[in-house]
Amino acid sequence: WRVAEEDSQWRLRYEIAFTTAEEDASVRIAIPATSNSYEVVDQEFSEPGLDSTQEVGALTGTREWRVRARHLDPYLASAEFDIRLPAGDFYFDGESPIALSSDARARFLRADDFLPTQSPNVQRALQEAPKGDASQGELLQWAFERCSQDMRATTADEGGDDVGFALEANRATDLGRARAMVTICRALRIPSRLVTGFELRQEATPQPRVWVEAYLGHQWLPFAPQFGFARRLPRNFVPVRRGGETIVQTQGVKDGTLATNFRIVRLPPPVAALRKDVRRPSQIVDLTRLPVEMHHILSLMLLLPFAALVAAVFRNIVGIRTFGTFSPALLAISFLYAAWGTGLLILSMVIGFGVVGRTLLERLQLLMVPRLSIILTVIILCVVFGVSFLDYMEVTPSAQAVLLPMVILTTMIERLYVAAEEDGLAFSIQLAAGTLVVAACAYLVVSWDAIGRLILIYPEIHFLSIAAFIFIGRYSGYRLAELIRFRDLAKTESRPQ
Repeated sequence: WRVAEEDSQWRLRYEIAFTTAEEDASVRIAIPATSNSYEVVDQEFSEPGLDSTQEVGALTGTREWRVRARHLDPYLASAEFDIRLPAGDFYFDGESPIALSSDARARFLRADDFLPTQSPNVQRALQEAPKGDASQGELLQWAFERCSQDMRATTADEGGDDVGFALEANRATDLGRARAMVTICRALRIPSRLVTGFELRQEATPQPRVWVEAYLGHQWLPFAPQFGFARRLPRNFVPVRRGGETIVQTQGVKDGTLATNFRIVRLPPPVAALRKDVRRPSQIVDLTRLPVEMHHILSLMLLLPFAALVAAVFRNIVGIRTFGTFSPALLAISFLYAAWGTGLLILSMVIGFGVVGRTLLERLQLLMVPRLSIILTVIILCVVFGVSFLDYMEVTPSAQAVLLPMVILTTMIERLYVAAEEDGLAFSIQLAAGTLVVAACAYLVVSWDAIGRLILIYPEIHFLSIAAFIFIGRYSGYRLAELIRFRDLAKTESRPQ
């Protein structure tokens, strides 16, 4: 993907040197992973003499590069990551609501040696917390201000990393402030965790930064008490390890031999971005020259023919009947904007109210258009108040996760209603089931990010799609469903007289 001129691209380099103290020693290195706030566009690893794997933490989502040593030798592992930061001042990495499992909640409320929630100094600090009916948001803000405004800077040699010292002396290092805030939050029964990452800027010896994430309102909110940032961080803060305060964790490595070196360099924009004022007709066919914020929409539009191709295969070769030709494709596209839970909820409401509404409105003997309009009105009211209920339960879906599926699914009510009127309710339900099956298969195709990136760079691939449509359109053989439906007849004809 072309990087827009207003965006920035950075190269983050790791160099990890260590000497093993035992066989089968391992080093776990937290590495960047594409998120809502940044994109890893390229990466390269080097681990001579080492076995390596990549893992993702189940509770934290941290991406780790794990290297294993088989012999007692010194080793050097290095990695490079090219990271694109979108234009903007701040990032908020919690747009989508996240349900916290019981295991994760217990993990992020747990005390340990560095986060002593029951220590006397912590308990004395809690006496200053708001009393009465203070909300968790108010308690969280108090914890942030307690560790941000009320503490002065000090060094680790003076004990500034220790939570007890920080709360008693009101002096702390950056790590001590973050530890103190996490400890207070956990003591207040607010799930929280340390986050380690980098501030992408050019400096001689960049070091990892440590900040805090607190779970409130089904979202992880970032806080950096040492810098005074609450709920939003600057765009160039890149989280790498969640639930820990170090980038590298070792097992079986000699004490004092671990050496880490990090380098951050800003990369120049591509030549195409610098020459955007030079106009050539050939630029029209280069979709990647368009602003980056348009790439997702364009790739989504270019994926629609693939969804239609899946629908054509199922209708003309497999023989599964659906509501219309493109309804499964549109349904698959709509679920790209909604989580499966939200989408299935809306689907169930639309189909359920459509079927029930048809039965109830039959007694009024209304014409088709007024009946469909009444059903549409009832569905919209139910969805709107359903969104209000989810917001009350602190599970707020985004507007596009609700509106687009609702619009597409509501249009299916008319087809469901007409099919039920002409061919019966059982046949219409059969069509609905076929539509869902085809839409699910189409969703597997259109949700593949690699295909979306490829088709944006090479839209001429759709000439192959057109060729596939021509082949399917000229197919005149039996459909697979017909072979199953008429298998008894085929056996009778093949039986000798």
